[in-house]
Amino acid sequence: MEQVPALHQGRADVALLASPFDDRGLDVEPLLTEPRLVALAASDPLATRIDLSLADLAGRTLPDGAPADRDGLASPPETPRRGLDLAQIFNLIEVGDNIWFPPASIARRHPRPGIAYRPVTDLKPTTLAVAWPQNCHSPAVAAFVCAATSIAAVTYPAGLMASG
Repeated sequence: MEQVPALHQGRADVALLASPFDDRGLDVEPLLTEPRLVALAASDPLATRIDLSLADLAGRTLPDGAPADRDGLASPPETPRRGLDLAQIFNLIEVGDNIWFPPASIARRHPRPGIAYRPVTDLKPTTLAVAWPQNCHSPAVAAFVCAATSIAAVTYPAGLMASG
C-alpha cells in the first residue's frame, strides 16, 4: 500500500515514512536522520573504492528504473520498486543489474557477501518520520506519535536524531 495516499484517503491513520515524501495535508514528526549508502554488487569495480560521488554512478540504474546519478532521491528508500521485497532488491544488486541507496541502518542489519555498501559523498541523508492527516484528532494516533518520538529519543544516539 502506498502510505501517503492511504493517509490522504483515510485508509490509514498514521504512517512511518522515509524522506522524501509529499507532506501536504499531513502533520509530520521527524524521528531520526541517517546517512544513505550505495549498495552495489561486490564484484562491481566501484566496490573497491572507499567512497563515491553521484557522478561516479552515472549510467547506473536504481531498482525503480530511475537513473542513479541524479539526486539519489528518485524513489523513497523504503519502496524502491512496487512489488519488490528486500530480498528481491538485494538479488538485483548482487547480479549487477541495479544499485540502491539504502539508509545506513539497512546496511548494518543486512550484510551480504555479494553486496558492497559504500558512502556517497554528495548523497543526501534520509529522515524517518511519523506522519498523520492534519485533521486527525484520534487519541490512538496521538499516543502512537508520542510513543514513537519517545522511543526514537532514547534509542538513537544524538548524532542520528533529526532536528525538530
